[in-house]
Amino acid sequence: MKQSPEALAENLRILREERNLSLQSLAELTGVSKSMLRQIETGKSNPTIETLWKIANGLRISFTSLLRNRVPRALLRNFRDEEPLMDGARGYRAYPVVPFDPERGFELYYVEMDPGCLMKSEPHNGVVEEHVLVLRGNFSIRVEDREYRVCREQCLSFVANVPHSYENTGETLAFAAMVLSYLS
Repeated sequence: MKQSPEALAENLRILREERNLSLQSLAELTGVSKSMLRQIETGKSNPTIETLWKIANGLRISFTSLLRNRVPRALLRNFRDEEPLMDGARGYRAYPVVPFDPERGFELYYVEMDPGCLMKSEPHNGVVEEHVLVLRGNFSIRVEDREYRVCREQCLSFVANVPHSYENTGETLAFAAMVLSYLS
């Protein structure tokens, strides 16, 4: 999925207008300032992952629905040729492989984490399940106050409406497939 400031700007504006929200109302829902939302809608800002998650959670939509472009019925592509969603310089890269679509009810990411990288995630709104299949490396996944050590060929599934985090506890690059399933 090719992310562009234009697609994000248009998607955010359309979503806001469909819900009859002012920028001020959207700011109150998301916790993102009115001025930042205006910059995003006009394509003048390239927001962080944290900002995009706040907007998605505030609107109760999937993360990728803010970024997606329309796709044809069949599409063969190398998802690694696309720009990943990155969390600053902290070593977390998520490649949206299957963007969210309301008819599908899920989205799929390919995730890479550098050694020692820690990624904290806000609770998701509604009933959202995360399924993390570790393909290579070792992850420590914390769900609320419980820590799970997930190794290659293991999968952890959990309801993600609580704080959770991912950490690459190994000494090499770690890879995982992550499915987010939206149940309500």
